[in-house]
Amino acid sequence: MSFVKPGTTRSAFTLVHISDFHLCRPAGIGFSRLLNKRAFSYLSWKVRRRHEHRMEVLRALTRAVQAVGCDQIAVTGDLTQLALPAEFEDARLHLQDLGPPQNVFVVPGNHDALVATAWEDGYARWVDYLAPDDAETGSPPGFPTLRVRGSVALIGISTAQPTRPLSAAGSIGAAQLARCAEVLSETARRNLYRVLLIHHPPVPNAVSYHKRLTDAESFLPLLRQHGAELILHGHSHRRSRTDLPGPAGSVPVLGVSSASANSRDPIHQAVFRVFRITPTSSGWLTICQDHALDHDSGLFIPEPEISL
Repeated sequence: MSFVKPGTTRSAFTLVHISDFHLCRPAGIGFSRLLNKRAFSYLSWKVRRRHEHRMEVLRALTRAVQAVGCDQIAVTGDLTQLALPAEFEDARLHLQDLGPPQNVFVVPGNHDALVATAWEDGYARWVDYLAPDDAETGSPPGFPTLRVRGSVALIGISTAQPTRPLSAAGSIGAAQLARCAEVLSETARRNLYRVLLIHHPPVPNAVSYHKRLTDAESFLPLLRQHGAELILHGHSHRRSRTDLPGPAGSVPVLGVSSASANSRDPIHQAVFRVFRITPTSSGWLTICQDHALDHDSGLFIPEPEISL
């Protein structure tokens, strides 16, 4: 898709999108820590997810991302499974393997907010990876978060909220929506290519009811008014493409599968997605390429490029 913003031809900005590590380390925790919503997620892990999410896959993906090289890596949530302190610490180690905080940008997912968790036991472990450009060192970020890299604005939206048992829903909230409108307006004024990073897909009926973004219908008018060039999400554990209406045409919404997925199904297999974003004299050129796990070789194989 060619966008209408004016620009000048320069080298491409390379962005990698990954999501949904689902790191799980329940060993050694006290039984009392499972007497809440964690019990359901732990049961899900024991019965099913420990087979679906494999750390050797995540490690292979990390090596492949390092080999490709990029300007920025976007991680759209669910780094942990049970939101335990040890899992947050493991997540930091995996983030460090991907790159330094200034090159890796994270938004949280519903599993990262599975239950209310003390700041020092949770997000404080990787606050520098959540941090916007103007963050005070070590302080909790206020969402939406903004990083500007050259002509690209990365805008992080948090949908991570503790919810009732058996719910994996998320919400943006009225206050964050209002601030997001301001950020989108300002970055549009600066002629930046705006990438929204969000865990839950902001598309009605994209996932089952108990996994939905509860205020997706409130997000749509904001997007129609202010627009964006690209929206990236996780949560669904599948590769997907949708388009939502913006003020000057449709906005691509792309979901990516889990970075630790052990599936052989092409829709659900582990993938990292590479975007090459180039400003041109007439707008923007965006090229997308998936790198998918080949189970026979254990390597991530590049697929054909697609122009958005």
